Amino acid sequence: MGLTNSLNIGRTGLLTHQTGIEVTGNNLANVATPGFKRQGMELGATGDRRAGHSFVGQGVGINAITRQVSEAVESRLRSAISGQGGSAVLQGRLEQLEALQNELSGNDLSTALDGYFDAWSQLATNPQDPALRGLVVSEGVSLAGFVKDLRAGYGDLETESIGLLGEGIDAANNLLTQIEDVNQAIQSQEGGSGGEASSLRDRRDGLLAELAKYVEISVNELPSGEVDVFVGTLPVILDGKSRGLELRKRTVDGVDISEIVTASDQTVINLTSGELASHLAFANGGLSDATQGLDDLASQLIYQTNRIHSQSQALNPANTYVGSYAVADADAVLTDLDATELPFAAHHGSFQVHLSAGNGSPRQTTAIAIDLDGLGGPGTTLNGLAAQLNAVNGIAATVDATGRLTVAGDTPSAAISFSDDSSGVLAALGIGGFFLGKNAADMAVVDVVANDPTRLAAARGYLSGDNRGALAASNLRDVSLAELSGRSVTQTWTDRVARDAAELSRVRDGRASAATVADNLRAQQQAVSGVNADEETINLLQYQRAYQASARYLTVVDEMLQTLLRVI
Repeated sequence: MGLTNSLNIGRTGLLTHQTGIEVTGNNLANVATPGFKRQGMELGATGDRRAGHSFVGQGVGINAITRQVSEAVESRLRSAISGQGGSAVLQGRLEQLEALQNELSGNDLSTALDGYFDAWSQLATNPQDPALRGLVVSEGVSLAGFVKDLRAGYGDLETESIGLLGEGIDAANNLLTQIEDVNQAIQSQEGGSGGEASSLRDRRDGLLAELAKYVEISVNELPSGEVDVFVGTLPVILDGKSRGLELRKRTVDGVDISEIVTASDQTVINLTSGELASHLAFANGGLSDATQGLDDLASQLIYQTNRIHSQSQALNPANTYVGSYAVADADAVLTDLDATELPFAAHHGSFQVHLSAGNGSPRQTTAIAIDLDGLGGPGTTLNGLAAQLNAVNGIAATVDATGRLTVAGDTPSAAISFSDDSSGVLAALGIGGFFLGKNAADMAVVDVVANDPTRLAAARGYLSGDNRGALAASNLRDVSLAELSGRSVTQTWTDRVARDAAELSRVRDGRASAATVADNLRAQQQAVSGVNADEETINLLQYQRAYQASARYLTVVDEMLQTLLRVI
């Protein structure tokens, strides 16, 4: 029994240290393999047998061959990868937004605004100068074109962002499918044996790290060896199976937003980090806010300029005015924007309409009341306004089928003009305005003014050479507007550019910090899981010597056995 046990002891030594050499050799072979986790072999004595009053060991065995992994480091590294990927995407998007704005280049909105207001200021020095009138029109056309181009650029950037978001979702879904496949392979290969399918687990770790670029994830390993993957508290892989991701669009308070949901049951996923979160944040937040801000600025520039222009006088008063904005319901009170669908609101007040029959005839002035205080009556409607204007001798006012108001003189020589509009109804309807459009997307100069600068209204009070209309338009540069949160048009844009620049600086700093954290964690991961060729060489020598010793031990036992057989 003793010699037989001795042979078994030698056999366990040979087999165990041979396996150790294989494990070490595999580690060395994969020293440069990305994502490889080195394996470690845990040895243990196989037990004892009684030898008289004592016990003698029976050799060595392998307790486990395991990958050297720190799940805490892996989890933190995946989180850092998410932060780094999200910061990189957001930085790229914000840099493109900054490039579109192109501020401080001389070809930017600030320069266009300055040129436009400066032209009005120059016109105020000589309101009847044809060249200065042409300059105002030219600068207005240039400004409107720049605003429209910038708005179109925002739209292209939005389309690109949504496209990249879709590509990211497709890539994430592909990774989820691969993780599901590897989950099944691990479950099949390990089969509850207690061992680890190291190559498959290394591959899954790589897929999880790649998935973390798109969404910040947490991982929970099941007893079967499969993993469930969560985004926040929502599983995207449950019981080892992918639930898939989808892009969904919906409208909230009139604003279109994009969101990511699970394909299996359309549950909204609240993303906090990663490339997909940054694409969503930019599309729904930064870019949407920039677009809305530009629209608000353009909208107020249109309305406030038109409000000044509509109650100023041109060199050649018009015979006919046609409103730029259609009213959906001509019987709705003009303050009811939901019913009228007007882009701008009128207010309680009044304006004066002036009519001259021509041939040097004196002006006829009539006050038109706009009742919109909500007291003592239903309030002024478009049809009601047309009726008031029709009651003025020499003026015909109609509402056409599209809901636009037309105000015309009864005779071709009649000239009509307006003044003292405290209600803003003329600008709200687009009567006698300088700009067309509702926001940045459709801003333009009114055709009749663009084609005939004598129709540019720069005077007040019907005084030859008066410049008060031009001065009012020029001063709009610095006038605080309640509709722009108490800021002027130029200050609103300056603040927007400053906020975008500050956000870009913050994101750049965040990306640098995230990169530093990720690099430190990769170093920690390498310290735990990476292959150190020097250490493995030492292990190889150790196992080699142990193998040689076991072989020599067996030779001695064999000689003893042969001696015993010869004696017998």
